[in-house]
Amino acid sequence: VLFLRFLPDYGVGTALKWGVFHSVSAFCNAGFDLFGQLQPGASVMPFQNDPVVLLTLSALIAVGGLGFFVWEEVVRLHSFKKFSVYTKLVLLATAVLILSGTLFTLVFEWNNPATLGPMSVGEKLLNGFFQSVTLRTAGFAAVDQALLTDSGKAVSMVLMFIGGSSGSTAGGLKTVTFVVLVLFILARIRGKHHVTVFRRTVPTEKVTDAMTLTSVMFLLALFGGIFICATSPVGLTNGMFESVSALATVGLTAGVTPLLSLPAKLLIIVFMYFGRVGVLTLSLGFLSGDKAQERFRYATTNLLIG
Repeated sequence: VLFLRFLPDYGVGTALKWGVFHSVSAFCNAGFDLFGQLQPGASVMPFQNDPVVLLTLSALIAVGGLGFFVWEEVVRLHSFKKFSVYTKLVLLATAVLILSGTLFTLVFEWNNPATLGPMSVGEKLLNGFFQSVTLRTAGFAAVDQALLTDSGKAVSMVLMFIGGSSGSTAGGLKTVTFVVLVLFILARIRGKHHVTVFRRTVPTEKVTDAMTLTSVMFLLALFGGIFICATSPVGLTNGMFESVSALATVGLTAGVTPLLSLPAKLLIIVFMYFGRVGVLTLSLGFLSGDKAQERFRYATTNLLIG
């Protein structure tokens, strides 16, 4: 599809190279592009009014972020009712995050003259949708992220933090981890001690794992944002944006990367590595923990919480 779109304007060689490269980059949620020769550093902004390019990239990003296990079930079972609870949660969470991200992006950026403001209604809807999808760790930019409103950046950080699904090409906290955390909070608010979904009970250890991963990711992102602000001439919002983007392996920037100090750049490198390897390592640690350490328990104690 991308090859046929680029062919009339750029010739066979460039169309083939760009089509294959950006297809792989989108599917793998990498976000690298070759459009710099059109407009240096603009990512996919030269095509922000092109539905063929943006929708094709969006579809590849979304499919790549679902995960291999989900694809296998969808192809094999063909029925939502027959899907496992995990697959159902991934599909529903992905749809809700994309739609809500699109809605909030449109609300906060609709009249922003630096982003969606000058566009037609159709173009605003297209770019709001693409922004919501690409934040799920793909990292293509159809609008200048540095010119987003603070509210728009806040929405972007939440979507980047959550990321894609387990076993996929995406990074971030992962959709089902986030859903389990939300379900746990709702259960506790209602006075329940067990998390249930689709008539199934989520094991307590899985809930604990989700809380641990979320806490670690959040504290790292917060530390990174503060560290960047302390070592570079960057405000807290932009510092947090860079920190979350690196930790979730998104690659988007609020335009302040050239301003970062050497320590801040080194932190970004460490965060990108941890975001790709560290979260997986923690997850595997949950599965292979030393059960021998739990063969005894200390006496319980009461604490005041809240």
